[in-house]
Amino acid sequence: MENLDEPAPAPSSPLFLSTSALPARDRLPVWREVFGQTMVRLDIEPVKDTSFHAEGELRVLPGAALASVTATPVRVSRTQKLIAGDEADMVFVVTADVPLHVAQNGREHVLDAGDAIFLRGGERSVIRSGDRAKFTNISVPTDDLVPLLAGGRDFSMTVVSRQSDVLDLLLGYVRLLQARPQPFSDELGRLAAGHIRDLMAAMVGFEPDRGPPGGERGGVRAARLRAIKADIGRHLCEPALSIDLIAMRHGISARYVRKLFQEEQTTFSDFVLFLRLERSRQLLRNPVRTIFTIASVAHACGFNDLSYFNRTFRRRYGITPTDFRNGAQAVPAPAMTGRSV
Repeated sequence: MENLDEPAPAPSSPLFLSTSALPARDRLPVWREVFGQTMVRLDIEPVKDTSFHAEGELRVLPGAALASVTATPVRVSRTQKLIAGDEADMVFVVTADVPLHVAQNGREHVLDAGDAIFLRGGERSVIRSGDRAKFTNISVPTDDLVPLLAGGRDFSMTVVSRQSDVLDLLLGYVRLLQARPQPFSDELGRLAAGHIRDLMAAMVGFEPDRGPPGGERGGVRAARLRAIKADIGRHLCEPALSIDLIAMRHGISARYVRKLFQEEQTTFSDFVLFLRLERSRQLLRNPVRTIFTIASVAHACGFNDLSYFNRTFRRRYGITPTDFRNGAQAVPAPAMTGRSV
């Protein structure tokens, strides 16, 4: 990889490469030279006597690089020559949707589909896939990650289960970054890279039976809270929605969920109520919903007590749901304490 310790000269956009438009004889040499050895500093060769095809995306941030590749069965290696050409020592997190055979520094491991593994960029390594695979490769400078690890823990060949909540957060965050078509500013790119490092460090030190560590850094907490809020949004209309149910789904304690919302100067209950009232307001002004009663709108938004719905709606908007539906103007709602996104 290029030296990610140095400030990027300009905001970077994602880089795409596909072999689909190339003649069959040119696909492998072009891919190996352009994407493999130049862009991601890896040597790539097919492992079966099949027609080679690959497509991939690389996004480089100031302090992290994200690569997603779909390829026919391949053997990917970090050779001593490629390592010597790197100006910065890197840490790689690799995962794929098929099993992988991974070897580094005399150790070997067969990685199950969906699991992830940490590799040191400064040591020779080999990864083999026996089937067409979709890879995700996340890398950060070693010097940026090691200070975040307790006791300088050795992370090489550390395997993270696909069931890990933190791995799920990391991959979701990476997909979010990759989906952005616009380039990142230098400041925003560094912020995103910091979140990636926080999540990578949390994966190495995370023990599922103990729950999330008390010292989780800001990037991890922010990613957890985003996932929780998205989950609330998906189940908002369920009257049984509760903090205990959300905590159980995310593999953390209800106390920890409360702490996450407290850090945003709000509570779980207030956040849920805010979203439900906003949704009810939208439904009440929706012409398609005019045939529904106020009670049915309240129920559709997760309220199982009509009196409570009327009371909280009026308290927030200064007007009854009936008057609001009939066209009366609501008092501008006070801004919610904390951030709702």
